Amino acid sequence: MNINALVMKEINIHLVRTVLKTKVEATKHEIAQATGLSSVTVGTILKKLMENNEVFDAGLADSMGGRPAQLFRFNENHAHILVLFTHERNGLDILYVRVANLIGDCIYEHETSLSDIDLHTFEPYIADALEDYPTIQAIGFGLPGVELDGKIEWMDYQALGGTEFVAHYHERYQLPVMVENDVNAAIVGYCKRNEIEETATLYLYFPGKYPPGGGIQINDELFKGYRNYAGEIAAMPLDIDWQDPALYTSPERINAAIAKVIAAISMLLNPESVVLFGTFLSDDHLSVIRQHCVERLPFNSIPYVYLASNFTLDYQQGMIEETLALLSPQISISL
Repeated sequence: MNINALVMKEINIHLVRTVLKTKVEATKHEIAQATGLSSVTVGTILKKLMENNEVFDAGLADSMGGRPAQLFRFNENHAHILVLFTHERNGLDILYVRVANLIGDCIYEHETSLSDIDLHTFEPYIADALEDYPTIQAIGFGLPGVELDGKIEWMDYQALGGTEFVAHYHERYQLPVMVENDVNAAIVGYCKRNEIEETATLYLYFPGKYPPGGGIQINDELFKGYRNYAGEIAAMPLDIDWQDPALYTSPERINAAIAKVIAAISMLLNPESVVLFGTFLSDDHLSVIRQHCVERLPFNSIPYVYLASNFTLDYQQGMIEETLALLSPQISISL
């Protein structure tokens, strides 16, 4: 069997897995229709997946007059992922630990505050999770900073700056590892939770302890820029002192500052929607921010502006989505 044939085989297996994950239960004929594969090919793949405990027999489908067909069900607990993400809450750095199954349902949750964060901070929590869930097959980290090619280029947690973060954890646990920026993960999760596939959506996050950040999704894809710096709005040359605590306690100043950011990005990307999250933000802020945007922008470039209801859930969902992607085959066919 040549390389392209092996690749095609893996693609076909992935297609069958994906259909079963989506449908939960399906017959061989239904899977063949959904994938475009022959019933013989689907049958061979199902046999392999059942041997690996990825799929199990779910009984017989309702009869339509003939012989009832066998139902197959995806085993979402065949494997799990581990997600660890941090963000500021009430002035404290909180670590969120989640174990999720293959359809993204959380089966374990733990939260704790952290005083110091360095390269080894997360190891005890990973060790505990792996002991309780030896089926974990990938680890995802959500951190407020910029990661490129496995190295932390910039980070709110200064002790992590410059570290070979991904290599350290991959070598230690021999599992696929990924790192995502907090707001990038949040926009992925927000769009997933709200079933948004707009041309462009912007998510702006305003923590109290650290400078703000942004996430951008374009055509249902996360946009990170040339070297992953897209969304670092605190560095935009807008003459806004994001480190000034008084900025956030003055509705007039913060509303004008946020509107200035929205206007600058809108004239470059023309997003359909802008989503805001900050514990200090309210509907009253939103109304004034929208009015500032109307005054600053041409009519056809004014985005819809919303408040996100739960940053943690958006962040969590995005981290689960991106960590699960580590388990999907990254393969292609060359002609």
